[in-house]
Amino acid sequence: MRIYISLFLTFFLLFSPTAAKVKKVAFDVQAAWSYIKDLASDSMQGRKSGQPSGVMGEEYIASKFKEWGLEPAGDKGTYFQNFTIEHRNIEEGIALEIIAENARRDFYYGEDWRVQRFSGSGHFTAELVFVGYGIHAPDKEHDDYAGVDVKGKIVLFTTETPQRLEKKLGNATKMEKRIEAAQKLGARGAIFFRLSTAASRYFRVRLKKEQYKPDFVVLSVERKVMDFIFKDLSTEIRYSIPAMGRRAKLPKTLETGVKAFVSVNAIFDEKRPTRNVLAKITGSDKVLKDEYIVIGGHMDHLGISPMGDIMNGANDNASGTAVVMEIARVMKLNRAKPKRTVIFALWAGEEQGLLGSKHYADDSTFPMNKTVAYINMDMVGHGRRTIPFQGVYYGPQIWKLLKEKLSKEILDYVIPQRGGPGGSDHTPFLEKGVPGFFIITRGAIKYHQSRDDSDLIKPEMLKKTGDFVHAAVKILASESGDFFPPLRRETYYLKYQTLINFELSLLSEVVEHHKDAKDSHVDLQLAVMKEEEGLSGDGLRIDILEKFLSASEEIKKAKGLSYYSSSRRLTGDIRQGKTTIMAGLKGINAFRDDPRWAQVLVKQGLYFAFVEDPSFLFGEQGLSEEGKKIIKAVNNSGLLLLVKGVDGSQAKLLLKESKKPLAFLDKNLPDKEVMELIKEKESAFGLVWSNDVDPVAYFNKLDEFKKAVGTEYLMMVNEPCLWGKAGKDQMLKVITEIIKAKYDRTDRSNIYSSTFLRVLGKARGEGSSQVVPYMPF
Repeated sequence: MRIYISLFLTFFLLFSPTAAKVKKVAFDVQAAWSYIKDLASDSMQGRKSGQPSGVMGEEYIASKFKEWGLEPAGDKGTYFQNFTIEHRNIEEGIALEIIAENARRDFYYGEDWRVQRFSGSGHFTAELVFVGYGIHAPDKEHDDYAGVDVKGKIVLFTTETPQRLEKKLGNATKMEKRIEAAQKLGARGAIFFRLSTAASRYFRVRLKKEQYKPDFVVLSVERKVMDFIFKDLSTEIRYSIPAMGRRAKLPKTLETGVKAFVSVNAIFDEKRPTRNVLAKITGSDKVLKDEYIVIGGHMDHLGISPMGDIMNGANDNASGTAVVMEIARVMKLNRAKPKRTVIFALWAGEEQGLLGSKHYADDSTFPMNKTVAYINMDMVGHGRRTIPFQGVYYGPQIWKLLKEKLSKEILDYVIPQRGGPGGSDHTPFLEKGVPGFFIITRGAIKYHQSRDDSDLIKPEMLKKTGDFVHAAVKILASESGDFFPPLRRETYYLKYQTLINFELSLLSEVVEHHKDAKDSHVDLQLAVMKEEEGLSGDGLRIDILEKFLSASEEIKKAKGLSYYSSSRRLTGDIRQGKTTIMAGLKGINAFRDDPRWAQVLVKQGLYFAFVEDPSFLFGEQGLSEEGKKIIKAVNNSGLLLLVKGVDGSQAKLLLKESKKPLAFLDKNLPDKEVMELIKEKESAFGLVWSNDVDPVAYFNKLDEFKKAVGTEYLMMVNEPCLWGKAGKDQMLKVITEIIKAKYDRTDRSNIYSSTFLRVLGKARGEGSSQVVPYMPF
């Protein structure tokens, strides 16, 4: 009888309606916190990729995935995706001691000084020689090393240079060129410092691997180190150091009479093995299972510091790792059956440059063109109340779906933000055209410090992040949507790169038609002031200024518009989703009869003068007298002259006459001699495209110019308006060819906007002016 009762109860529990309503397991913040405490314990030794400590972190996560029954998604049926990294490490036993005539002092690593990337090793004492800005450019009549022998010594210089020197010396002012100069002249090492209050330890020298020399050390030091070095020098010299960035009156070289003892053991191995850890829940739908939702974060940290401190990395990024792990555990425990495959990814090598996520994005196991979205969590254990969700500008269809399906409770604390590439592992996904979202809850206290421990983690922030991402994954893995629009990757680059619309519409029309624009792919709109027929002299000038001031007031009122003031402000406006307007003259009649008015118009806020028919600038024997006067007026005022429709000989005349950069616009390339002269004069050439141009043929011309003199002097110039569908579609076709050719970020930035902004800045006497694409972190 007991057997029958037992069978009945079993049947009842398995098949009754009550059994089907068993409550699902929710995200357990205590479980997530326990993973953080394990990963950020001293026994993990800082989880540095390429070291045994990194292996411990990888094995721990993989063992948990196996324990929970998740499917392996790595190589050959394992949880590991193998790849190699360039491994760099600063070993223990590091020291910097400054030895003056009457005193000596040790300085604390991490607070007072740091070893820079691709520094070599050394254990020696050497004299310190101050070499001003550390610039060696004798061919341009500037040499901070003139008259001094630095062989076997350590050179000391500041990173910051006056704009006038940047303008005059160009590439010679770049940090890698200064390091190369010190190496070439026989120095044993280089120490640099910053003049501003910004900490030198957060300044990074972007040296290339080719510049690495095993016995050449590269260090950055803080102001207290400089004060000690220069403490016995004259008051005049000591107080002139902060003024270097403004007046540059300090002697170029200076024997400090001080020595430095340096002990650095820097390890650089070109190849070391490491691994991403990947698990999955395969989709239940026969078709959709081949589409992917990826959530992840980096599991690595910094290992052991040169001073012997264990860098536990609880917030950075055991916190994000733990949230990914707990969502995986909960979904498996709840027997989740998503229609699409869900990938749980923990990345190695993030601290060395997003290496793990880059490897995954380049690998074909889970194709990017089948990946719906990636949600990245990096430092989610601090913050206050809200969860910033960056990336909605690049995945609007994803955010629209989430807004429709998420609970009000979650939407109340999730803050959508524009976002963008940079700083963390969502970037490689964005660069492949996959909507990449980034969650960082700010308040990142103890960032890259040994006190980033688990006791500082806020459980409530883990809980909010976990609940939101868990809910988002369930929605994205099962709901339908237009997740793979045509030209998805090309559209990302259209949105991401700072894009100039060269279609020179009237300023009043631009303001009227686009005053409510928001998050447009047009970042900088060039507009012109029309010279009304029948007006001349003061009447024309008053008309232009009245219309300009009226339009300026409308721009101030417009939600989606801003007026250009600097490249830095432009970057800020892009973050806010605004289109920036820059106005100029169409023609030069406003100052043709009185060149002094060019300066007045610039002071009022105009930036360029566009000349479509420049024939009046030339005479039978070269430039006309009026042409010379106009060029002089443009140079003195700071206007950038945009010239269309000149032949090679006319371009040479203008370039030789002008003391400031010029910009030439044409549908055909100039000859090689003109290209070289454009480069010599630091000017620019804009290759014009129209709706009927063949994108492949147009790109081939761009590439020909690039190979001849580089993209630093090249601009893409559109005739059709980029606000319209035809102009946008044609731009996407050109971008397709640029992606195929694998142009790097610098080349893309140059031809889209940076070249124009550079020549504009130089024309105005402002030195280099370059927009850096928005980096949210």
